[in-house]
Amino acid sequence: MMKPTMGTMRKVAVLYFVALLLLMWLPLNGVAALNTYVFGLRADHLLHASVYLPCIFFLGWLAPLPAWALWLLSLCFGGVTEGVQYLLPYRGFDVNDLMANAIGVSLGAMALLFLRRKKSLEKTKTNGTID
Repeated sequence: MMKPTMGTMRKVAVLYFVALLLLMWLPLNGVAALNTYVFGLRADHLLHASVYLPCIFFLGWLAPLPAWALWLLSLCFGGVTEGVQYLLPYRGFDVNDLMANAIGVSLGAMALLFLRRKKSLEKTKTNGTID
């Protein structure tokens, strides 16, 4: 199987951010179903967390930065997208959505750190240990 090129990965990342901005800022109807609860949590907040979880990975494809910088930029992106909703008359700012965004970004950061650590250990294992 062919590995995707960095150009392809960057295009996917740009599409992710454009789609996310459209979802966050366009007037969308029919979200009443998101007021249901799953495991005691609002489906809307679970959706926010799951949509922002990969944010750090996509941002990393666009800008190869340390994990802490990607985490901070992803948190800012989540804050800006929610903050702009305060200014839009057909959308609403919700601090719980903001927290769900931050939780999703933070879970993504933990996954990124885990994967980077695993890759580093595998690289060390193949490059220099003599049994």
